[in-house]
Amino acid sequence: MTILLLTEDLAIERRFTSVLKLGGDVPLRVCTTAQEAESLLLQHTDIEIVAVDFGTPGLGGLKAMTRLAKARRDTRVVLLMHAPSLTIARQALRLGVAACIPAVLSNSDLQAALTLAKGRNDLIVLPPGIMSGSGKKNLLSRREEQILALLCDGQQNKEIAHTFGIQEVTVKMHMRSVIRKLGARNRTHAAMIARDRGLV
Repeated sequence: MTILLLTEDLAIERRFTSVLKLGGDVPLRVCTTAQEAESLLLQHTDIEIVAVDFGTPGLGGLKAMTRLAKARRDTRVVLLMHAPSLTIARQALRLGVAACIPAVLSNSDLQAALTLAKGRNDLIVLPPGIMSGSGKKNLLSRREEQILALLCDGQQNKEIAHTFGIQEVTVKMHMRSVIRKLGARNRTHAAMIARDRGLV
């Protein structure tokens, strides 16, 4: 078994190297782009897990996750999230990702998460307190939360519309509503408010 890690973060790469040595020196391949990951998946049939750092510049958001999940059906995609969000995690699982875990976990927790990710069940690991938001559920509708999460992921209206299979004008309507409800000046300000309040 080999694990493919997509990241530019040397700290994440070192953590994976340490964990895999503890687990019997499992081979690790590292790449820095989704295109490179897709190419390696086609070349190396021994890759069982693709761990993707969701903070990698130019990754392409959840669309890249979909492509990686479809590249080889027998490979499990694990999303490493820097700002854990149940909304994004649920959407990622719908698109074929096997597991969503925080990018920063202790070595023992990371080892356990990778072991579970190899299984048949989907997995979401969230830090303590994420599920007990203070009244935030009533602020935005479910669709608004989803769109806001993808906005924070850096996606444009056209990409968000494609992700949900809706018209771009519908995304704009939801975005206006999000901006109004959050008291934001624009999209960027709405994303900043959402991160500050822990809405995504």
